[in-house]
Amino acid sequence: LMLTGFLSAMRAMVWAGIMVLVCLTMWSIIAVEILHPINSRIAETGYYGDCDRCKRAFASVAAANLTFLQHVIAGDSWGAVSLPIIEEAPATAVVFFAVLITVQLGLLNLILTVIVDVANTSREA
Repeated sequence: LMLTGFLSAMRAMVWAGIMVLVCLTMWSIIAVEILHPINSRIAETGYYGDCDRCKRAFASVAAANLTFLQHVIAGDSWGAVSLPIIEEAPATAVVFFAVLITVQLGLLNLILTVIVDVANTSREA
């Protein structure tokens, strides 16, 4: 009974992970086009100091994926890169907040709902 619920939930979690990755990749493509030039200007001023990761946070789609994974999903170092970019170009706050809303508030809550529903359905069967 417990194993069946776990396996059903695992299938939902795998598909959820794929959905999050696709969504983050779409936002990362936008970030490379919009945020990377601004971040490069900030890095040229020496603002980031010895933070090598900050300078290349949005240099490629893979780097932007990792940055969004760190900032949005893990909630780590949100201000290290995001706040300087928003201070330099306030309109970029729309991009950061859109990523936060779609990924964290939208997708992750939807995923949690699906996992609980699948586990509950499996338990009832």
